[in-house]
Amino acid sequence: MGKRLFWFAVGVGLTAVVVLKGREYYQRYTPKGVADQIEKSRTGLVDWVGEFITTMGEAMDAREGELREALGLDE
Repeated sequence: MGKRLFWFAVGVGLTAVVVLKGREYYQRYTPKGVADQIEKSRTGLVDWVGEFITTMGEAMDAREGELREALGLDE
């Protein structure tokens, strides 16, 4: 009796996992889910590019200041 109850519980647990994961995959690969993933990727990319350009500009300004100081162009 104990083995049957154990295997029944294992079956119920596996069924729950399969149903939940199946629902997640279904929602992810529907047209709305794919559109949401694309929007998240686009937003992340736009943020990353904006941060990169800001950091690059700051680094260029800092280096230009160093070069001007080293060459004595600020006088």
